[in-house]
Parts: sequence; structure tokens; C-alpha cells
Amino acid sequence: MSLYVQETGTPDAPSIVFLHGIGTSGWMWAKQITSLPDFHCLNVDLPGHGKSNHERWVSMADTANQIAAIIREQAASARAHIVGLSLGGHVALLLLEHHADVLDHVVISGVTSAPMPNRSLLPVQLGLMSILLKRRSFAERQAESMHVPPEMQADFAENLAAMSIEAYRQIWREAAYYQVPASLHSVNVPTLITAGSRESNIITQAVQTISTLMPNAQGCLAPGLGHGWNIEDADLFNAMTRAWITNAPLPSRLQPVNNASR
Repeated sequence: MSLYVQETGTPDAPSIVFLHGIGTSGWMWAKQITSLPDFHCLNVDLPGHGKSNHERWVSMADTANQIAAIIREQAASARAHIVGLSLGGHVALLLLEHHADVLDHVVISGVTSAPMPNRSLLPVQLGLMSILLKRRSFAERQAESMHVPPEMQADFAENLAAMSIEAYRQIWREAAYYQVPASLHSVNVPTLITAGSRESNIITQAVQTISTLMPNAQGCLAPGLGHGWNIEDADLFNAMTRAWITNAPLPSRLQPVNNASR
């Protein structure tokens, strides 16, 4: 298997691997990679998405294995910082669990730490989404709810429509039953767990749960922001990311959710 990787920034500088959310692709990180030109950025399209749409989605663990291989082959010193949102954040958690040796610092946003409530309704929800995903009007409403700027809305709609329905179903089934493993308590990789404060309770609660579980982690919320806040407030997200991976103080606008400090 061969995933598409957009490579930008400064060769031989510390590497950052960006992992996108479900139904999108590397386009969603455009405002991040342009703000980090002094880093070596590897912006990956995950299986079944974007320019990796031809690659079959197997599982989050399989995807994490592929990302670890990309890091070993393409990252400076065969190690990388990770920035993952939603699906990409869950893949980052699998990297922490199974491939911590290739990780430097990790930023994770918008994930869950326990099985989702109302899982019995999942088949109905997935059936409805199988119909809606192919409708342009649905993509436009989703883009509006995520505050996707006009210049990025075409990419959003195109990626959502091109995504395999079966891949979408597989990912959601796995995400619905995800349980953060207790083994993360022994993973010492510096990890920032974050979310927009307007996220659902299961996601904001995960910020506290995971950051408390891991020995070298911190949790914070971005006040007034939602799931795709890397786009909604790119300046804040970029400042947070740069601060975390360079061991600098986090932006004061962020709201800490545990007692950790930098």
C-alpha cells in the first residue's frame, strides 16, 4: 500500500505529520502547513480519502502502522511530531500505543476515550449517512457548520463525495466502540489532548480522561470553538501547535482542564 504524502517546508528540519478527519483529506491542514515553513511537514491522505482514495481502509491500527512506516522512511531522524484531528487523532492514539519510539511530540484534537452512547442506533445513522454523503447540499451544510472558508469548500465537498461508503461505515463502527487503553499510562511521549469547548460532552470529557491517564500529557479546551477549530481559528491552533512541539508556553486563550503545567 502507498499513501499519498504532501511534503512541504524545510528538508532536514524536524518533521511534523498531519492526520486529517473522516471524509476530508490533507486539504484541511492548509492553514497549518503554511504557518510552519521552518518544519518538514508530511501531510498524509489516509486510506480511502483524498489522493489515497484507491487504498482500502482496513482499520485504525493498520493505518497507524502505515503512518509509522512513513515516519521511518521519510521523517528527519526517523522521528516526527504528530498533529491529528478526529479520525487522525484516533490514529495518533494508536501510534502512541504501538509506535511511541518514532514519536516526538503529539497534538490530538476531537477524539473520544470511551464507547459512544446510543450505539444501537448506529446502523440507522450509517444508513442515512450513506444517502446524504453523496448530496452536494449536505456537504455545503457540513462545510458551513465547520466554518470552512469559501476557498476550501470545493475541496471539502469533493472529498466527502469521493469517499467510499464502506470505508465511512467501517471507520464509524470502530470509532463508536473505541476505548482508550490503560497501557497509555506508561507512554511518556509529550502529548497535548485538546478540543473546541463547543464539542459534544464525550469529546470534552476525553480531554480530561486521556490527559490524566498519560504521565506526560496536558489537556486544554479552545473556548467557543467547535470540532474543526484548526480551520475555525487557525491562528490559535497554529500558535498552540508551535508552542507544544517547541516546549514553549501554550497560548493563554486556551483553557486548561487538568493540573499539568508547562
